Amino acid sequence: MTLSAPRGGESRRTVLRAGIVAAGIAVAAVLAFHFLERHRLEADLVRAAPEDVLRHPALVRLSLELGRSTYAAHCAGCHGVDLKGNRAKGIPDLEDRTWLYGFGDVADIETTVLYGIRSGHPKARNITDMPAFGRVGQLSPAEIRDVVEYVYSLTHRDYGAASAKRGYALFNDKGVCYDCHGTDASGNIDYGAPDLTGKHWLYGGDRATLVDSVTNGRHGLCPAWVFVLDPARIRALAVYLYVASHPGHGATS
Repeated sequence: MTLSAPRGGESRRTVLRAGIVAAGIAVAAVLAFHFLERHRLEADLVRAAPEDVLRHPALVRLSLELGRSTYAAHCAGCHGVDLKGNRAKGIPDLEDRTWLYGFGDVADIETTVLYGIRSGHPKARNITDMPAFGRVGQLSPAEIRDVVEYVYSLTHRDYGAASAKRGYALFNDKGVCYDCHGTDASGNIDYGAPDLTGKHWLYGGDRATLVDSVTNGRHGLCPAWVFVLDPARIRALAVYLYVASHPGHGATS
């Protein structure tokens, strides 16, 4: 019996199929390489000391990519897509260099992301918060106005000198404000007590807002993300937020 040679169309189809298979294998190989490389970089990101990440451009690029998407999904709802926060709700601006806890380095930011502020997690930053001096009767309305005038005088020129003088005495005595904010009102990064002498305000530095703060207290919250986000995304988010306030390390937009 004589076998006939393959027809030309069959031969072309065979070659085409082989080419498709080869192309598929090549694509799969490239994807596998990128997956393994990405996995390696994420592992390096987590293994590195927080501040060491900043010395490795590839890890910074990965952090900006992961951190940006993580921020958009989990943080922008409170802090805003522009990272500017919301003074009406006491949500901080994440682009300035003023931090309530620590010095704003990667490790400090990561700790806050991990455990939150007054989140209920046992490692949360919750040593203290702003008492409601008016509601508990520790300061009278007149005394509150004097304390506020003193605090207002630290960053404004249009203050009442006599009231501010009385407020200074209350600040460092009956009001016990110095215990958290310091005798010079410069704050305490261990307690999360803000610096009252600078230009950045969590809730606002006008008299009405200050009276509200002293009268009713403040109890800001930040969730703990330790059980929500994987370690690579938490580290990436911390680096992303660090870069947001230190533009020399890369663009966050």
